[in-house]
Amino acid sequence: MESLHHDLRYGFRILSGSPAFTSVAVITLALGIGANTAIFSVIDAVLLRPLPYRDPGRLVVLYETKLPQFPEFSTAPGNFLDWQEQNTVFEQVAAVRRASYNLVGKDYPERLRGARITSSLFDALGVKPEIGRGFLPEEDQADRGGVVVLSQGLWQRRFGASPSILNTDLTLSGKRYTVVGVMPAGFRYPDPNVELWAPMAFEARERQSHGAHNIDCIGRLKSGASLQQAQAELSTIAGRLARQYPETNAGWDVRVIPMLEYVIADVKPALLILLAAVGLVLLITCANVANLQLARAGAREREVAIRSALGASRSRIVRQLLAENILLALIGAALGLGMAWTGLRILPALAPAGLPRINDTAIDWRALGFTLVLSLLTGILFGLVTALHSAKARLNETLKEGGRGSGGKGTYRLCAFLVVVEIALALVLLVGAGLLMKSFLRLQEVDPGFKTKDALVVSLVLPAAKYREATQREQFYTALVQKLQTLPGVQSVGATHALPFDEDTILGFSVQGRLPFQPGEQLSTNYYSVSADYFKAMGIPLVRGRTFSEHDSKGAPRVVVINEMMARRYFPDEDPIGKRIQLTIGPEAFREIVGIVGDVKHYGLNSETTAQTYESFRQEPASFMEIVLRAACATVLAIWLFPVPGEPISRASSPSRINLQLTSS
Repeated sequence: MESLHHDLRYGFRILSGSPAFTSVAVITLALGIGANTAIFSVIDAVLLRPLPYRDPGRLVVLYETKLPQFPEFSTAPGNFLDWQEQNTVFEQVAAVRRASYNLVGKDYPERLRGARITSSLFDALGVKPEIGRGFLPEEDQADRGGVVVLSQGLWQRRFGASPSILNTDLTLSGKRYTVVGVMPAGFRYPDPNVELWAPMAFEARERQSHGAHNIDCIGRLKSGASLQQAQAELSTIAGRLARQYPETNAGWDVRVIPMLEYVIADVKPALLILLAAVGLVLLITCANVANLQLARAGAREREVAIRSALGASRSRIVRQLLAENILLALIGAALGLGMAWTGLRILPALAPAGLPRINDTAIDWRALGFTLVLSLLTGILFGLVTALHSAKARLNETLKEGGRGSGGKGTYRLCAFLVVVEIALALVLLVGAGLLMKSFLRLQEVDPGFKTKDALVVSLVLPAAKYREATQREQFYTALVQKLQTLPGVQSVGATHALPFDEDTILGFSVQGRLPFQPGEQLSTNYYSVSADYFKAMGIPLVRGRTFSEHDSKGAPRVVVINEMMARRYFPDEDPIGKRIQLTIGPEAFREIVGIVGDVKHYGLNSETTAQTYESFRQEPASFMEIVLRAACATVLAIWLFPVPGEPISRASSPSRINLQLTSS
């Protein structure tokens, strides 16, 4: 032990005497160890780690599909209830629908992200409330759904983590709810922003709805049931429903996939490419360290020869050189650990919005250990080779060289080989980085169809208890838009019930005068209820015709505006302006097409443009709207207009969004 301590002290003095070599070697090791540890920790958290639910391998996602139009689609309530009743392969089938609530009557009003769920959801996931209970089956009834379960974060933030919260009444969006439970920390299904859960409580009309696809479904397979059995049975049920409800279900099937695969499907290829890239960085690190060791060993041959001449044994010299290499690797590992820790604090902020489980990332000690051992073995291996070579060198010849280090032909050939390997690996990385940059630049050049600069989005939900009638909602939003329009610096204000890159509404439609389609072949379009100045606020150009005016109000002839893609696809040899279409929303009246606007990429920059139909919100008011403000200095306006503590403006491809802590009054 005393000898090891002496070797380490001497090694530290040697490394301190060569600051240039030590700094380069340590930084090289730290970069390789830190980058690999950070990236593998992210990949482990996102791709490899099991989902935080009981027996997650039996959890599956169920969604409807209709090829080629809708390869992945949400589920209609009526279909879900039929799956729940008719299946024999699931322990539970559960449904969830995202929702927003206005919390009032407690300190300050606040808009909360929530979810409506069936009573079977918590059991399907295998998660129980930390205090209180979940939902009872009878609370799935429309007249029994006045209960709520809180997230751990909301319970602590707004209610001081007081156990007395149970059986307390809250006013959410004008309706009274009783708190019956609090979920454990870390439970955030279906997304990280959800802070409370209420029963789905299907209305009678929803239970009979097979055409309105607006819920997401999961299932827990029975013990012994396979994915193939579940797929075959649900496809059989879907076929039976298509025969029973041909107008809404013809052509629709069900897809069953493991939940983990569904969660990571969009990010898996990119993360695996990133893992391969940092793996190449680690190989370059090892080659660099090996080169540094060989070069330094050549320069120290005279030192080794002198020590041998003074009586040091070969094993003593080898042990001393190995101690230096181990010390160097440990210093590099310590610095690499710091880099990895810093990287894991930065990566979640740089990650794309919606990257699953990114906030659960922590340092993976397996990755740290692997990279450390690999770097250490590299240093030890090449240090051992050169130490053995130096220890058996001819002392007379080495000492006669007068201090000129010589590594020998074998050492130089090995160095040359390692240099070639480094250049080859670096070239692969350079080509990959160039291709990624090229893809990034091309994405930057893609026109999303709207302008994001100097635009803000304000999300607002009206409480149904106070704004039951469509005319009340229309009057509120009209007054709000007009008031915001008068603020200093505001150039234009618009409103829409659905923004690009956000939630969507897809409706079927038919064209007046054309033969009706066969069941299951109905045309479809993305639908938006918007205000008159929405196109101006979003920077969506008018191509032909007109947009909406103040005259397009309730009671006036129904009109719509369509995008260029819809005009090309469904009216290829005729002028669509003046044509009339019928939408599967609101009254069955035909709407006249009065204008054509530019295409908007609703589902992302790399997605295909879809058919899009816009209707004046004064003719079809929604209970929730997104207010779009375009101003000369949008950030300053946001801070002045909505000074909400702890609510930073998020930068994204869509306009900056502010989730307001306010309720309509």
